Amino acid sequence: MTPTKTLTITVRQAATGPVLEIAGDLDYDTAGDLRTRLGTLPLTADARLVIDLAGMEFCDSTGITALLAARNHALAAGAGIALSAVPEHTCRVLHLVGLDQVFALYASTAEATSTDDPDRRPDPRTPTG
Repeated sequence: MTPTKTLTITVRQAATGPVLEIAGDLDYDTAGDLRTRLGTLPLTADARLVIDLAGMEFCDSTGITALLAARNHALAAGAGIALSAVPEHTCRVLHLVGLDQVFALYASTAEATSTDDPDRRPDPRTPTG
């Protein structure tokens, strides 16, 4: 018997906007859960949607597509989006396919939601230029 894959999505508010905390596997079996949650998440033009991936254990191409759907949802609302605490293996995939140039990547959710730094310095693992 194959173990059931689980994905937990916790939503909280930060000063910069909503934070989605992802825990578990973001894959073919669970990516629809993220898309469904996004559909219920109101965003404003001055917000920044932060997706905290610290608890994400696995992400396949369907999971990456769900993250792109989150980006599209944010952009449609005129909001920004950032990924925080991206696991190294996922960060590597984002870099290989060029999505590190599409998403702002941050080492922590605290950095991604900081209102102290208007430039919101990205994760140093993200290449610049």
